[in-house]
Amino acid sequence: MANQNKDATQEIQTKYEEFQRACKAILPKIDRKLIEDFLYRQQEDSDAKPKYSIEVTTKEGLDTQEIKDLVWSQIGEVPDIENHGTKYRIEHKLTLVGLRRLSDYDFVLNVKGSYVGYF
Repeated sequence: MANQNKDATQEIQTKYEEFQRACKAILPKIDRKLIEDFLYRQQEDSDAKPKYSIEVTTKEGLDTQEIKDLVWSQIGEVPDIENHGTKYRIEHKLTLVGLRRLSDYDFVLNVKGSYVGYF
């Protein structure tokens, strides 16, 4: 019985480590806590559209108007710009596909976020 419990808890640990490796490989620039929070909320209610405050940190020296235009064309929102054009913040519904797109941009360094509610 003790070995079965140990095997079961070891399986949880192994699966979590696999999850973290997948996150690093597929969404390397996305904060793991954001991914976990999103997946938890999605699991609780798959029809819900969780809204998050997203903060994207970028490389320096980008054309902020170009970034505004890109964000507008992709999601229909104009971001707040801070820290001399290296931090962009929006509130928007989150999807894993959207996070993947953000992670794929060369100029994006990292993405963090916090839950603000449902649509």
